[in-house]
Amino acid sequence: MSYKVQQGVFFTLLVTCFLSVFYLAQSSNIDKAIAKTEQSISLRVAIDLRRLAIADPLLNYAGNEAQLNTYITALNNELTKQGSRLTVNNISATKNTSSEGKQLRLSGPYKDYYITVSADRQLAFSTFIFPLVLALLLFFAYRWFDRKSYVAAKRAQKSAATAPEFQLVVDLFNKVVTSNHDKSRQVQLANKPLCFYLALVEFCEHHPEVVLNQNKDMPEELIELANKYFYRLIELGHTIRKRPNFTNSLEKTLSEIRAALDEVLAPFPEQKVRYYPPKAHGEGSRSKLHSYGLNNVKKSDIEIIGK
Repeated sequence: MSYKVQQGVFFTLLVTCFLSVFYLAQSSNIDKAIAKTEQSISLRVAIDLRRLAIADPLLNYAGNEAQLNTYITALNNELTKQGSRLTVNNISATKNTSSEGKQLRLSGPYKDYYITVSADRQLAFSTFIFPLVLALLLFFAYRWFDRKSYVAAKRAQKSAATAPEFQLVVDLFNKVVTSNHDKSRQVQLANKPLCFYLALVEFCEHHPEVVLNQNKDMPEELIELANKYFYRLIELGHTIRKRPNFTNSLEKTLSEIRAALDEVLAPFPEQKVRYYPPKAHGEGSRSKLHSYGLNNVKKSDIEIIGK
């Protein structure tokens, strides 16, 4: 179903719903008003009954038809002034089942009398203008919000399509780790974990098949890469101390790396699998059987400033 057809169906249902609710509400109000007027008419006729010359065939009484018609005309004029939907057609001493309209019975001490009334329950077309206008206003409001949401979604889609691919950013000048999607979130990292992480990324890209276990000796190439980055820090004037032993306190070094990445990648949790050195699972010797290598990240995934 096309978008225009969906809008047409929605508008049709909206108008139908509003008109139905309005019609039922108005009909209910009309029925209540008619019932109340019927009670008023019955009470008025009951009060005036003794002075009305109503024909009674059973008693061979012809009554006074002219007087009765004048009374009924005056009663209808009063009902019209009140805006009533009821019209009194006749007042008789006998029940006439063939007459059009509804017959109201007046119970007297000796006999019953019947008031024949007709009701106008039709709704004028003008009364439907308000629900139609309201339905139109709601429909255009819905279209406006729907269009606004559609445009916002398109902009977000376009922005996502043109946005640069996520990269971790390591600034060697300031020794901070950040990302190209949120450069306001920066974390300072010490020399040893900073150099080791960059070396780990480069080593794992060139040797994806090597399993790095903490219970085995660290590959010499990995140590050399870490020293290379440390010497670069010296060139940048960050330190004049002796280069650290990257094979010592490996778990502490990895923990510092993970803590920094936790903070930088907090708004981007889906990137942790990519950049995060895997943690060990289990206890005792089993905790040293896992690999802390980075199998999902490449050097192109990290922008190194000051290399």
